[in-house]
Parts: sequence; C-alpha cells; structure tokens
Amino acid sequence: MDGNENAHSTLIALSPEDLHDLLEKAAEVGANAGIDKYVEELKKSQKKRGDRRLHNTKLLLRNFRMLQENAENSVFGRTQMEESAADILESMMNIYNDVLVVESIKNSATRTGIIVSHIRTMLEIFEVCCEKSSNELDKRRYDIIYGLYISEDKISRKELAEKWNVSNDTTYIDEKIALERLSALIFGVDGLTLQ
Repeated sequence: MDGNENAHSTLIALSPEDLHDLLEKAAEVGANAGIDKYVEELKKSQKKRGDRRLHNTKLLLRNFRMLQENAENSVFGRTQMEESAADILESMMNIYNDVLVVESIKNSATRTGIIVSHIRTMLEIFEVCCEKSSNELDKRRYDIIYGLYISEDKISRKELAEKWNVSNDTTYIDEKIALERLSALIFGVDGLTLQ
C-alpha cells in the first residue's frame, strides 16, 4: 500500500431494487430542480415582457398626439395592409430604442392609422369602464391619462393635481395604475403583468 493512501474505502452493496429506487429518486430530484428553474426563468421572462409592454404603452401614449396628427395629415393614402394592430404591437416588443419604435410606426401611414385607431378604441373602452365604475378613483385615473396624453391641449400634472385636490405624487400613482390597465387593453391578455 502506498503511503499516500491513508483513507479507507468502503464498499456498499445495493440490491437491484435499492439501486432502482435510488436512481428513481435522483431522477425525480433532478427533474423537479429542472422544472423549478424553468418556472423561475418563465416568470422572469413574463415579467420582463410585461415591463416592456407597460413601457411601450407609455411610449405610445406619450407620442399619441403626434401619431394622430401624422395619421390625419399623411400625404400618402392608406393602402391595404395585411398587418394588424397585434402584429405591429408585437414587432414593437423587439425594438428597444424608443425613437426607432415611434419612427417605425410613423414611417407607414397605414401602420400609423392602425395603431392610432387601436389606441383610440382601447382608450374609449377604458373611459367607459372608468365612467361606469362606482369608484371615483377610476374616473380620476382616466382623467389624468386623458389630460397628460390625449387631450388636444395637454394639461399639466400640477393642474390635474389641483383639479382633483390631490398631491403630485398621487397623480403619478394614478397614472401608473391607469397605464397598467391600458396596457392590458392595448396588448391584450399578454399586457397583464403576472405576479
């Protein structure tokens, strides 16, 4: 025996059934760990996508007046296009430069018209939901979104805070909640951020 081998080796004998049970348990533990990792990655991906949709909703609203103006005053007529609002919105998800997103919509009169029409429709649905709500907060949230992004004459946050007798901080909270709800309308069920 070599002087370097001071450790004792122990031989363990397993029956075929014990070996089978051990392998099954190891496979189950490995599979569960893989599933847990997959679910964790899926949640991260969904959150990132939800965050991106929320960001894009705000981007579309921030540029709504300009896009609407562009659609109404386009020199080029609208042509038949196979693309839907969903297709255009999905393509937005792959562009991470806000200027490029807006330019890609604005460069096509048809795309601009489709997006403006879609946003208008979703805003109308949001308005109806807020107006029918028994919660006064919903009416205020719609009014804040309308004033900041939609009305012909932009209304300042300070003016909205004074109108509703709330703080500027409250208008930011209301805007965030309204944007989340609008994101679900604009992007569909995929617009919901899953917790």
